[in-house]
Amino acid sequence: MISIPSLTQTQLALLRAAKKYSGKTVRLCYETPITNPRKPPIKHPPFIQKLVDFDLIEVESRQVLSGPSLLEKDSWYEYCADLKLPSIRAWELWREEFIARQKEAPHVLIPGEGFEEFTDVWIQEINFHATQPQ
Repeated sequence: MISIPSLTQTQLALLRAAKKYSGKTVRLCYETPITNPRKPPIKHPPFIQKLVDFDLIEVESRQVLSGPSLLEKDSWYEYCADLKLPSIRAWELWREEFIARQKEAPHVLIPGEGFEEFTDVWIQEINFHATQPQ
């Protein structure tokens, strides 16, 4: 009998992407907070590790870099796309909204109070593909 694990919406979305591009490698970037700048994360976060443990995906490669949050940057640039000259006040409003939207996130990213002061994070990139569970 086949056992079907319960998966979160995020895990299902990753699995769908892997199945959609079956036979191809899918690239995923995700960010985690820096708790120790000298020790990059060595394990996958639980939402990815569960997919690996259930043999639903196979990770082909993994790279870890540190740098300013791409999630924050993308959100900020989208927020001020229609502004001719973004101001410090616009930054403050965006920052408040950005923090408030993360209320259910496991790790809350808090951009700096200074203009375009993004949080330093571990940026992890994995390449993976769907597997056929046994």
